[in-house]
Amino acid sequence: MGADTHWFLPINPAAHPEHMPTDWRTREDATAGWEAIGRSQPVDRWCLRTGFRTMRAGDVIWAYLSKRQELCAVGTVRRTAFEGTADGGGWYVYVDWDEHRTAQLCRHPIPRSAFGQVPMSVGRVGPIPAAMLTQHLLEDQRGPVRGMPR
Repeated sequence: MGADTHWFLPINPAAHPEHMPTDWRTREDATAGWEAIGRSQPVDRWCLRTGFRTMRAGDVIWAYLSKRQELCAVGTVRRTAFEGTADGGGWYVYVDWDEHRTAQLCRHPIPRSAFGQVPMSVGRVGPIPAAMLTQHLLEDQRGPVRGMPR
């Protein structure tokens, strides 16, 4: 993983209440929340309202839990595709989640205060947060990166 373009994929965990543990907002570990989202829909396919014209295979994508305001998963874009349906259809992104790094992020989510950008919809990560997040990806073998929580 090392693409120059990073994306935020905001996810509202409250949209999946029947699958969420009762303490999903307050527990430190986001694993149960991420797993609950996976029980409510396929986590490798997400509907896009924005970004679909410029998102490319190999771009890095970060799952942002909007109500918790933290990053809990990271992967790469496999592809984007328009899928027609009876009501017109829409654009989708297919994501290959990095299981190892996502497990680490679920155990130690990155709070929004560490990268500063507020993801309101699917969108590109700004240059400064992207540099911080790239450094986070590179630090696996070298220990914690200053400024990033562990």
